Amino acid sequence: MRGLICLVAVACIASDAHGAGRAEMMIGGLKGVDADAGVAAVSDQPVIVEFGVPLEARHARSKVLAWTALVDDVAKHSGVDRALLMAVIDVESGGDPFAVSSKGARGLMQLMPQTGAEQGAGDLFDPYQNVVAGTRLLDTLLATFGDVPLALAAYNAGEGAVRKFGGTVPPYAETQKYVRRVMERAVVYR
Repeated sequence: MRGLICLVAVACIASDAHGAGRAEMMIGGLKGVDADAGVAAVSDQPVIVEFGVPLEARHARSKVLAWTALVDDVAKHSGVDRALLMAVIDVESGGDPFAVSSKGARGLMQLMPQTGAEQGAGDLFDPYQNVVAGTRLLDTLLATFGDVPLALAAYNAGEGAVRKFGGTVPPYAETQKYVRRVMERAVVYR
């Protein structure tokens, strides 16, 4: 315990436009200690502790952030907003490259095999192929509908559903929730 010196610098955010009711505490001076594992850490970066955010949500975000370099590269080459891509990955798979939905969608961006193949992906469990294919699809939908919420609705429910409801987000509870969640998560990844 003698080697552990805790100097605490606290910065709290009680509420703001993006995280009403959320508080964060930044703890500095924990060089050499990994607060979660209780073992020596390589980094001397501050530890951010979010109060009011379930452990599962923090874990999912860290899994998504593990793909930052890949997403940044794909976003740079495609022109699609990196925060939007991170948010889609977060909501679709929680950062799990081996995720499979009950309907058969696969990988980080949860593409159906036929859709993935149409976008050039031969292996949807390959993170690079999946993100490139999902980004191509999303970029096409953004160009088609000219609106992020509509593109997301089409990504979730299909282009036909958006057209069927006159170019609006379909009144499906799942799709409306999906669009809302991705838009909220995009703010977090900015």
